[in-house]
Amino acid sequence: MLEDKLEVWYEKRGKKVVMILVILLIAFVIIKLNILGLFAPFIVAWLFASLLNGFVTWINKKTGLPRALGTILSMLTILSGVLGLLTFLIKKLWEQVVAIAYNLPSLTEELIMQVGQLEERFSSFFGTGKAPSAISNLDQLIEQIMDKLSSYLGSVIPVAYNAVSKVPDIVLFTVVMLVATFFMTKDYYKIKDFVKAQFSDTIVDKVVIMQKGVLSAIGGYVRTQVIMMSITFSICMVGLFIFQVSYTLLLSVIIAIVDALPVFGSGTILIPWALYNLVTGQYTLAIGLLCIYGIIFVTRQIFEPKILSTQIGVYALVTIMAVYIGYRTMGFIGLIIGPALAVILKMLQNVGALPKFKPIAKTDSRGEKVHEKHSSK
Repeated sequence: MLEDKLEVWYEKRGKKVVMILVILLIAFVIIKLNILGLFAPFIVAWLFASLLNGFVTWINKKTGLPRALGTILSMLTILSGVLGLLTFLIKKLWEQVVAIAYNLPSLTEELIMQVGQLEERFSSFFGTGKAPSAISNLDQLIEQIMDKLSSYLGSVIPVAYNAVSKVPDIVLFTVVMLVATFFMTKDYYKIKDFVKAQFSDTIVDKVVIMQKGVLSAIGGYVRTQVIMMSITFSICMVGLFIFQVSYTLLLSVIIAIVDALPVFGSGTILIPWALYNLVTGQYTLAIGLLCIYGIIFVTRQIFEPKILSTQIGVYALVTIMAVYIGYRTMGFIGLIIGPALAVILKMLQNVGALPKFKPIAKTDSRGEKVHEKHSSK
């Protein structure tokens, strides 16, 4: 009797429970044994192959060029262009980091001097002979911030130089990744068909659904933030370049990163910077910085909810709730894990591992039910 009940339970729910436990066990083993690190060059190669495959397939259909030659051509043009651009940006960014670290003492002295002039202006304005305590302590605050920034940059630069000792590992990683990219791009469809052939059609269908859900869970929110950071970075680059601000690339990267953080946003940097320039008499730059902040703010308000919903695949309100709850419960990492869990739950519903939500009737803008009209033939 008990065996019959267990068998019925296993057929109805047990299989789903076992599947979830197996997935969690596999994920734990992958993280514990650092399997992703061992397969890193091949994972990167597959990402590049996915990027190049469209071009290789297109050129093969249009010109009849063999996929091997099309792969070599795409790697020499598209891939080398992407890697070259990344190398150029990293090189420029590193030059600006070194330059600002070298000039930090003089920048600190200049800021403290300007704060001293600001104290004098407030003293003469209030007619008390003494500036407010908030202003008089500002130079000490700036000096402390600059000291911390100097110590941080001082710790970052030696780490970067120590990376030179790992050049052989980097070269080996690059060579393996490029060779793997060639073969994966050339035999892109063969590899996919080979993997699919090892499983039944039912498993393949479920894996495809789960794969899409997992990719959305892991990459959806990250991809959204990358898109928004790219927009913020572009706006800052153009704006700061127009106003001829030094260290444009470095400042644009910093503002884009801060803008992706909850609570902070780009205004954490741009608004105080604009107020400082306003007080010190640099009105053009102050107005320019406020305009840059305004453009970033409006852009995020328009595009972020739509991109979040589109990329992650869940209702925008649920996404925002997942972001907030994830951040409040797990901190910074919760910004990724929260939306990822929301998508995983949706993915498990799609494959039947969890019961789906009950559907609701369609309503209009006033909340009244809409009765669908069936056309008669």
